[in-house]
Amino acid sequence: MRTKNAFTLAETLVALAIIGVLASITIPSIVNSYNKVVYQVKLRKIYAVLAQISQYAVADYGEMSYTDFYDGSSEKVQEWYSNYMKPYLKIDKECFDESGCWADEVKHLNGDEVSNLTARGIGGNIVTFRTLDGTLFNADGNVPEDLNNLFGIDSDVDGLVLHVDLNGIKGPNIIGKDIFVFVYTNKGFVPAGNDRDKDFVEQECSEDGAGIMCASKIARNNWKFGDENL
Repeated sequence: MRTKNAFTLAETLVALAIIGVLASITIPSIVNSYNKVVYQVKLRKIYAVLAQISQYAVADYGEMSYTDFYDGSSEKVQEWYSNYMKPYLKIDKECFDESGCWADEVKHLNGDEVSNLTARGIGGNIVTFRTLDGTLFNADGNVPEDLNNLFGIDSDVDGLVLHVDLNGIKGPNIIGKDIFVFVYTNKGFVPAGNDRDKDFVEQECSEDGAGIMCASKIARNNWKFGDENL
């Protein structure tokens, strides 16, 4: 007589348990690796688009100095947005000093909450807008002291800072993970930290740092994310 070999119920349950454990270990790693590639490509694309916008605006309006558009008022930031960004992007939604276009809670890479965050965005006198692909942009004027000390840009005049949230309002909403910072200068857009050395930028874009200069670190690393970025 032939005997039929089969798994017992206990063996089947053990096998399923092992599969579940392996899945719980490998799937998050696969998802994380996929997200890293997606974010790397998107961040690099956004920087290329910002560079193109600067070139188009110069062609349409002439050479620009970032002192020409900012005098500390909301109206000037809105004027800059209307002239130098809106014509070159596909805008889905925009907010001028109002809620509805930015996450209610944003944190730094080290876990600290962004202290000057409001429900409408980061800082005051701001323009926040969303493009058709779901990317959020937050444009805010800043004084030279902040440009130097917070954003790593050597400047003796006011300028404009752009926070970019790659995946919109959904999490993690952490600067250095899905939110990255660029500064508008007379050279066009450059990553925050552009005027700081490698060691300074890497320390700022670490688990102990604010994450503001992570776009600069990633750009210098051939647009590859580090472990701290995802």
